[in-house]
Amino acid sequence: GGFTESIRTNLSLVRRYLKSEDLKVENFRLGRYTATDCSLLFVSTIAKPDLVEKVREKISRIDIDGIPDSSYITHFIMERKASFFKQVGTTERPDVLVEKLLEGRVALIVDGSPIVLTLPFLFIEDFQASEDYYSPPVRSNLTRGLRVVSLLFSVFLPALFVSAQLFHLQLIPLNFLLTIVNSIKGIPLSPSFEMFFTLLIFEILNEASVRMPRYVGMALSIVGALVLGETAVNAGIVSTPAILIMALSGIGLYTVPEEVETMSVLRFVFLLLAGSVGGYGVILFVGFLLCYLSSFDNYGVPYLSPYAPLIGVDLQDGFYMDDATDMEKRPVSIGSGNRRRIRKP
Repeated sequence: GGFTESIRTNLSLVRRYLKSEDLKVENFRLGRYTATDCSLLFVSTIAKPDLVEKVREKISRIDIDGIPDSSYITHFIMERKASFFKQVGTTERPDVLVEKLLEGRVALIVDGSPIVLTLPFLFIEDFQASEDYYSPPVRSNLTRGLRVVSLLFSVFLPALFVSAQLFHLQLIPLNFLLTIVNSIKGIPLSPSFEMFFTLLIFEILNEASVRMPRYVGMALSIVGALVLGETAVNAGIVSTPAILIMALSGIGLYTVPEEVETMSVLRFVFLLLAGSVGGYGVILFVGFLLCYLSSFDNYGVPYLSPYAPLIGVDLQDGFYMDDATDMEKRPVSIGSGNRRRIRKP
């Protein structure tokens, strides 16, 4: 089963998986009025002492009226407050949490919340589903590759489509270009405004479906998208390729649901750059992002590990995953005095 809102139940679930005496639990009470119970978990023989001390210090400094959910704490323990990139790991599964603890991370369980926080967090983690480790490596690598490709398509496809129409027509194959020209004939909006409009409608429908009752929201997201899309095309407001690009981009984002918020923002930024300065602006911003993320340290751990910097040992569990029996040592990027994970005869 997954975690619940009871901190005692959640601690018992962790201890059911992790029976070692090296599992340490430190209790805190946060919130002047709510007095919310929180527990810091780590494996003393694996986690780095300075990491535990840094997290402990940040938690002890929290002074707020109340902590109704674990998400409130993320704002206090993030390293870079101004960054919109995810910096704290989350999970609702005890088996996933135990694996993270055994790699040298620390966890924070908050009473009243089924979502457990883990630190340090790496960008690669959101591409690693728990099912990957229970499936054959061939299948796991295929699904990880699909997640990476889908996310790249979702973020870049609208921007590249707009920049190709406005600035780089020579990049579009002739047959496809003729199809696009025929479909945009009579469309009053420019390619950039057209794509921005369709993405904005998609975001509004998505937000409305989340806020409305469950069954009504499902009907709204499906019927609303079909009706609005068909009507907009028939009315000559948007073209069919724009609707197709928007649908592919929207669906692809949810292959990595933990990154939806961040990538939705980046998708609009790339679209604005593509519509104003073309593909060169997209390339420059990609370079800026790579430089920014490469210099991003999260609790002393490079955010883009094991690719920036390149750590050969940790590549066993990156975008490509080796067999679980070959992962003899814990990740170097997380850091641990106890590196040996598997002892082969």
